[in-house]
Amino acid sequence: MSSSKSNNKSLLIGALVLLLGLSGYLWYSNKQLKDQLNVQTSELNELEKVNAELDQDYQSSLAELEEFRGENKELNQLIDSQKKELQAQKDKINNLIWTKRELNKAKDEISKFEGMVQGYVSELNTLKAENERLEKLNKKLEGEKVQLTQEVNQTRANVVQLEEAKAMLVSESNEMKKSNEVLSTKVDMAEAIKINWMEVKGYEVKDNGKLKKKSKGKDMDMIRTCFRTESNYVASAGTKTFQVRLIDPQGETVFVESSGSGVLTNKLDGTKVRYTGSGTVEYNNEDTEGCVDWMAGYQLAKGMYDVEIYNNGFMVGKGDFKVK
Repeated sequence: MSSSKSNNKSLLIGALVLLLGLSGYLWYSNKQLKDQLNVQTSELNELEKVNAELDQDYQSSLAELEEFRGENKELNQLIDSQKKELQAQKDKINNLIWTKRELNKAKDEISKFEGMVQGYVSELNTLKAENERLEKLNKKLEGEKVQLTQEVNQTRANVVQLEEAKAMLVSESNEMKKSNEVLSTKVDMAEAIKINWMEVKGYEVKDNGKLKKKSKGKDMDMIRTCFRTESNYVASAGTKTFQVRLIDPQGETVFVESSGSGVLTNKLDGTKVRYTGSGTVEYNNEDTEGCVDWMAGYQLAKGMYDVEIYNNGFMVGKGDFKVK
């Protein structure tokens, strides 16, 4: 009997201890759940607070942007574009707040959001100021346009009178120009230095530079045209250029551009004349002798060649020579 009571007492004590342990565990677990709930509640409150501030800033920003809206199409399009960008940034922040629960990143994006708004407002202020400046400028230009229109009308009246006077002056000028051209041609012709003697010979050029007279085209390396000028006291003294034109038996000008051939204008009739070669002579208003050398560069054909000498745009001498 005594033993049975002792066992029951032991079981009772064990159950009591177990109950106390369970109660302690439940109290600890309940405390942890409360703490966790408090943390989550605090985080939720913080998220809601951040979201509320975001909504407030967003609506305030939209209102601030709308204040710039007016009749300017470019400005209104910019506002619509900015509002879309702000909406996209807000959606991004909402995703961080409610989907990813990344509060710190959300706050960073909110800072960017605020920076975007400031930048947009600054941009709109600049554009608005520029538009106002342009409007003032347009009004000023309109006033100037009216004034200019009046001045243009007056100018047109003056132009009519000037055109009549101009027509008369042009007619007189054309007559004077024709007279001057005729006079200029006569002066140029008077200054042209004429030739009273000419001699053309072919030469072979030796390796030592010495020349040997040749009459056959296959042997000629160089054509030398020597001449004597007449005295011309109208022409100024100094270096004078003479062009020599060789005309082959077929009537074609001997022309090798790489050997100094070129083109001159005949002042007598304005035609272009190809010449074979050219050279200079020092002239002192008296009979002067000079020569123009031309390196053939190819074999001249047999036959009689006409020779023309030009100075100051006029033919001043003419002769011929034969190639065998």
